[in-house]
Amino acid sequence: MNYIALTIGPIYKTLQNSKKPKELWSGSFIFSYIMKQIIKEFKDREFVTPYIKDNSIFEDNSEVGLFHDRFIFKSKENDIYKLKSVVDDVLDDISDKLNINKETTKEYLQINYDEYDIGDDKNPILEISPYLDTQELFFQTSQNSQSFINAIKNKENFLLKNKNIVDDLKKLTYHSYYCIIHADGDNMSKVIADKNNIEDVSKNLFEYCKISNSLIEKFGGQTIFAGGDDLLFFAPVVSKKKKQTVFELCDEIGRDFEKRFNSVATLSFGITINYVKFPLYEALENSREQLFEKAKSGSKNNISFKVTKHSGQSFEAVVHKGNNEVYSKFLEFVSNIASDNDDKNFLHSLHHKIDTYKTTINHIADSKEKLHNFFDNYFNKDEHKKYRDYFDSLIEFIYEIFQDKTIQKDEKLNIVYATLRFVKFVKGEKK
Repeated sequence: MNYIALTIGPIYKTLQNSKKPKELWSGSFIFSYIMKQIIKEFKDREFVTPYIKDNSIFEDNSEVGLFHDRFIFKSKENDIYKLKSVVDDVLDDISDKLNINKETTKEYLQINYDEYDIGDDKNPILEISPYLDTQELFFQTSQNSQSFINAIKNKENFLLKNKNIVDDLKKLTYHSYYCIIHADGDNMSKVIADKNNIEDVSKNLFEYCKISNSLIEKFGGQTIFAGGDDLLFFAPVVSKKKKQTVFELCDEIGRDFEKRFNSVATLSFGITINYVKFPLYEALENSREQLFEKAKSGSKNNISFKVTKHSGQSFEAVVHKGNNEVYSKFLEFVSNIASDNDDKNFLHSLHHKIDTYKTTINHIADSKEKLHNFFDNYFNKDEHKKYRDYFDSLIEFIYEIFQDKTIQKDEKLNIVYATLRFVKFVKGEKK
């Protein structure tokens, strides 16, 4: 059986040139738009990926690019020649719409495609993906790259015209802070291992992207990219609409993803929380680093987050979603945003005490009784009585983290410390 596969780039190198949210969105959307225009000409073919049987994916008024950076379909005779012609026509169209030279467009947009003969007993995604991965390694920005980048940044171009895309980050901030979130599926090769399930997988990924965008919109965020198992979006730290934190939004998105694949595949997140004047390209890179270098390392299925405050101070941690006892306690703490006026003072005292006595806590954390004694001893004033339930919950959190053998010892208390600092950050101190 013959298949045609195509990949396009350089997506991330394009996004790195963005200084404003709209520029980031248009830099992502242009690639999805091009893929859509090419795929339209082959709609009657049998696509392995992406799922195109839902015609809504071709709607021109969409504000989210649902086409990711590659496709594979069963080819017919002479399709490879037809594809060359279609790509040329699309590049002509893009150049006209952006009012730039076609050679500049062609040089910048690196579109690679080929035809592959795959045995009927073979899985086309598993067989072809390594070739596409290799091609993507050689994506380079051209000498004339700035001309193309400037064209897609232009507010008057066809991408941004009449699009309701957030351009002012202040609309996405919570006390002058905003989030950038990268998400990516774990163990997807296990999901697509059975070639008979590939269409169901593609359909579920398509529906997951649509649902995720809906959840992000309801939260008050802005999707930049949603294709395959990849997500990139902006969000406030706390939703004004839903009174939830960004971690609860990620939990909703993650649960939908994992339900679709019976938890065989999971979803990892890289989150950066940044001051509104923090450089966008740096926040974007930090978020990507949190995902690919931390959340997807080791056991995967993690949330890795980093908060960089206005003062330049930062804190971060990785929370494993696979340990339900730890993860549920983490969500309990970060979602506890209703507060009394003096909560921030109590939280400051609490995380400071934990930091001061971290050596002691490391020694006693395998005993709930000893942990209770510690908190009873150091928080024994009348004003602390109303926090008894909070202490009980915190003790359970610490205990479960120290029971988890997959977490390195020197990281265990950091998770507790970073979680408490996040809650303190949300409730009070922002600098």
